[in-house]
Amino acid sequence: MRKKNSGLFAPFIFLIILILMVCFPNTSYNAAKRGVDIWFNNVFPALLPFFIGTEILTGLGIVHFLGALLEPIMYPIFNIPGVGSFAYAMSITSGYPMGAKITAELRDKGLCSREEGQRLLALCSTSGPLFMIGAVAIGMFNDATLGIMIMLSHYIGSIFTGIIFRNYGSKKNLSSYNKKTSNLFDSIRVARKEDGRKLGELLGDAVKNSINTLLIIGGFIILFSVIIELSLTIKLLDFLALAISPLFHFANASSLIIKGLLSGLVEITNGVNIISQTTDSIMLQGVLTSFIIAWGGLSIHAQAISLISKTDLKVLPYLVSKILHGLFSGISCYYLMRSLFPYFQKRTVPTFLGNNAHYFPQLTWYNKLLLSLNFCISILSILILVGFSIYVYLKFKYKIKKIKKS
Repeated sequence: MRKKNSGLFAPFIFLIILILMVCFPNTSYNAAKRGVDIWFNNVFPALLPFFIGTEILTGLGIVHFLGALLEPIMYPIFNIPGVGSFAYAMSITSGYPMGAKITAELRDKGLCSREEGQRLLALCSTSGPLFMIGAVAIGMFNDATLGIMIMLSHYIGSIFTGIIFRNYGSKKNLSSYNKKTSNLFDSIRVARKEDGRKLGELLGDAVKNSINTLLIIGGFIILFSVIIELSLTIKLLDFLALAISPLFHFANASSLIIKGLLSGLVEITNGVNIISQTTDSIMLQGVLTSFIIAWGGLSIHAQAISLISKTDLKVLPYLVSKILHGLFSGISCYYLMRSLFPYFQKRTVPTFLGNNAHYFPQLTWYNKLLLSLNFCISILSILILVGFSIYVYLKFKYKIKKIKKS
């Protein structure tokens, strides 16, 4: 009986949303229009180079090559294969839902087991610096220093989450990773042979798949933009904020910041924007903002779930990892801000931007695309540099051992 009733929950919720759309057509239209604007002007140029680049690099075997190089780091720390380094680097550079997309592709191509994919998904679901520093800290709070606090706590939280999830699944020996580097470049040749596509076909597929994925993401952004606006219109969030406000008395939280928290649980941009407009302490604003961004919101979760839906990766462990990520990020932000608070209070306008504090939000569509492309190239260069450094070190260490034995 309970299972039958649970099956009716989702249709009932969406029926209510549809009725509200009919009752408030102007609100729904404006919210959808705003969602399209966010997607096309911010998400599309920020993610397109990363999506296309990932498809091409995977097809050319570069991801396999990086995986072989960086496996000595990723297995001991996170118990995931070396290709996870590529997923994590791209995720922390481009933001949601890049980590979920790459993880799904790695699992689909058999480059990681289901358990490794689950660990990787827990580690690689992160926001990007352009959003945290540009859109949030400078665009909403007018303070880049807060963005640095949020960004550091966000990535610290993701690392702690990844370390906790390293024990997810089998009790396999955590220290048993492949240390062989003699056939390193064979990984590219083998990957190209397995892929089999010509360069022209690979480029065409990369563009087509990237655009299709971005269209799906755009649909979710528009849908949740409408849902959150309808919730604000019928005062649902006001009611919920008032109902749970006694739970936040210890933090002297206002009903408005609680409303922002609830909004952020659904869609992070709206939630953080509401929090930035409150008169609560900067400490509370920073901690809640850090928690919301790390949690990701139901909109981001819907995007991630749609990307992993064709694999055997589970949703529940992913959601648990996002709760942990939110908690770790919030706690990290609290201690970072508390330890740096005397310095933090003196910084209200980012000095390195001078009077142009809204530089990032005013970037043109073309400039955002170029900036994202530069991020992609830079992070790839860093990965290759780090990987080759490890390769040379292991080779040197192997030769020293060989000399000592002889």
